[in-house]
Parts: sequence; C-alpha cells; structure tokens
Amino acid sequence: MSASAAFRLLFYTADASGSPAAPADRILRLAGGLLDGTQTADKLNTLAREITAADMPEKLHGEIFEALVSRNILPEDFLANELSPDAEFLLNKALILIDTLKKIPSALSAKEVDNVLPGARELFSRLPDYNGDIRALAANLAQADPFRAHRVFGYSNGMFKMVNPSSVKPVSKFFGYPGVRLALSEHFKDFSAGRTSLPLLINSLPGYGKTSMVISFALSVPGTVVILPEPDTLENSWQQLINRLSARQDHRFVIFFDDIDPRSVNWYNFRTNVGGAFTPPGNIMPVLTANYEFPPSILSRGRRISYPVFDEERCLEMIEDFLATFGMKKPPRNIVSLMGAEYTEEFGQKKFTELSPRTLMRHLALYESDQRKRKQIVELSGGGMITRPDAELFYEFNIELMRSLYGEEYIQRLLKERLRSL
Repeated sequence: MSASAAFRLLFYTADASGSPAAPADRILRLAGGLLDGTQTADKLNTLAREITAADMPEKLHGEIFEALVSRNILPEDFLANELSPDAEFLLNKALILIDTLKKIPSALSAKEVDNVLPGARELFSRLPDYNGDIRALAANLAQADPFRAHRVFGYSNGMFKMVNPSSVKPVSKFFGYPGVRLALSEHFKDFSAGRTSLPLLINSLPGYGKTSMVISFALSVPGTVVILPEPDTLENSWQQLINRLSARQDHRFVIFFDDIDPRSVNWYNFRTNVGGAFTPPGNIMPVLTANYEFPPSILSRGRRISYPVFDEERCLEMIEDFLATFGMKKPPRNIVSLMGAEYTEEFGQKKFTELSPRTLMRHLALYESDQRKRKQIVELSGGGMITRPDAELFYEFNIELMRSLYGEEYIQRLLKERLRSL
C-alpha cells in the first residue's frame, strides 16, 4: 500500500453523504498533501508556517493515536502481548506513512531544494526511525494519549486543548457548606468507582465558588478527566463530543458546562441524550452550573445541588472551618465573631462589592499571609466588646441581588412562602 493510501485509510472519514472527507485539521491535511509528489517545495514551505520540526513528532503521533482510537483501538490494545488483527493492520499503515514523510525532504531534486526554506527541509527530521518495528511505534502511540498526560481540557470546534484552571485547589481548602461539599465528594467518588454517572445540576447565587469546587472535587478522585466545552456545544455539537469520549472507555470524563443561563438554552439535545431516548455511556458524567434554577424537565434528569444563601451564620461557619486549618478544632466564638464583623465592616467601606464566599475567602487570605493580623485579632477577642457580622447587611444585599437576577415577582414569592411558614 502507498503512503497516500495509508493516509486516506487512517485519516479520511465519511461526510454526511457518505463520501470520503479529508481531515479537518489543517496541519494534517497539508502533511497528507505532500504524499502525491507534486509541488513538494511549495507544500513544505506552507506546512513550515504551521508547525516546527520540534513539534512534528508529537503532532503526527497524536493524530495517529486519535485515528486508531476512533476505530475502538485503545492504548491497552497498543501494548497487548498479542495485537489484534485491526491494530496490527493500522499500525503497519502508520509505519508506511511515517517512513515516507521522513524521506520526503531527502528526495527533493536540487532545483526543489533551492526553493525550500531550511526549516521546512527539517520538518520530518525528528520523526523516529522505526525500521518496521511495530512495537516501538505502538509504545510511542500509547504515550501520545493526551488524557494520560493531563486532566483538564477545553473543547472547541471539535478540538481538545489542555488548560490549567487557576481556581483549582485541594478540597480541604473549601470551607463552610458541609452539605454541598459532602454531596460533591460522594458523587465524584461514586462516578470514579463506576457506581453512577447521573448528571449534577448545581445552582447558587453568584460568587459561591461553584466552578472551583466542581473542578477541584472532580480532580480529587483518580481517573477523571474534566472537559470544559464551549457553551454552544450543549445545543449544537453535544452528540459529536459524546461520540468522541465514549470511544475512550479507559477514562472517565466529567463534561462541565459552567455558568450557563438555563432560561436561554435550547435543551433539545440534552433532553434527548440524557434520560430521554438515549443515555450517555457510563464513563461520561455531565455537570452543569448556573446562577438560576434549572427547569423541572431538566432537574428530573439529574441530581440537584443547590447552595443555601450566604448569610451571617454561613459566614461564621466558613470562618470556623478556616481557623480549624490553623489547629483550632473549636475556635473561640469571640475570634470568629470579630473576624465576621470585620468582613462586613469592610464591605460597608466598599473594599469589595459583594457579600459572598468568594470575597470572604479573599478577606481570610490576609490572615494566612499576615501573622501580625492573626495576633491582633486574638488580642482583640479578649476585650469586653465583641461584635458580630451585621445580619441586616446580608439580608439587604441578598434581597437586592435576587431582585436583580430573578425579578420582583421572585422576591414576592419568597415573602409569601416565609409568611406561610410562620
């Protein structure tokens, strides 16, 4: 088989009409175009503008890896004592392709060489010399698995891209909201163990740390990979993403749609593929967070986690948990109250714009880095006047925030429910 035929076998897919379609990736298409032997100099120069010789081995092995995985040949199949017939067949075709690409620059005529950039002549120089060693290729392909090397990926236009969220931290660094933390911990542990893949539907007011908690708790258990898709994936390319990940039964994927607006989402694909006519494979768990309530038709398809409103009691609860990290198993109530009062006073002085777990943690971070501040609050707690955080301030802030988000009708309904409970 020629290298051109091997390229088509590995990378071409059927389009909507069933006709063979070239790969969407531009670099891969340009590399494949070199195999017909025409206008080689121009094609090498064009390809050199897209990728360097240093990056070519990782790129090509990664694309071959994806091509095999799309045919349900997984990393453990690459390293099996006895290769399956399909795996052996495709790996041999990959050897032909790599060997041919590596030889292209040396096959240039003297006239062509004069028209090729020096960097373009070196494009394939770092590809390994496999010399027909199918096992060596298989071992390198197993290392090309991006989900083995990294655990958080963005997803856009059909492509996965490694990302490093700055908000990730150890789960022991989250304070307050014990019910929410317990629910997240149990659910992700059950997903990691294969006991559930029920979607999580999480809502709260802004600033409660939903994003950081979801990613941190997801990564706290072994074997999970977090995918952060573009928001429109939920409406337009849900099935494409599910198909890509369902082929990877060697990993467990948390598909995390963060901070969506449930009121404006077209839920057709989600309702159809989650608890509708179809169900995602057990290695995939959707997680959705929002500042608004999810519709009842969506809530029925997953597990709801709703954060209680952040008030003065939850403020003190978070401070107690924070102080416990300094060895105070039962922090003196005077210290907790004073720290809470200081926090609300600074809000009143407009040092921050919201009363939320997010701003409280920024405030508490000052105590972590400033020993003098810690000593000062301990000294003040021994005085006669101990203040508490202003409950009325929390109430007014939360009412105004809910009014701006949900409207006056929502506030009136809350008041009626409160009256009924009295």
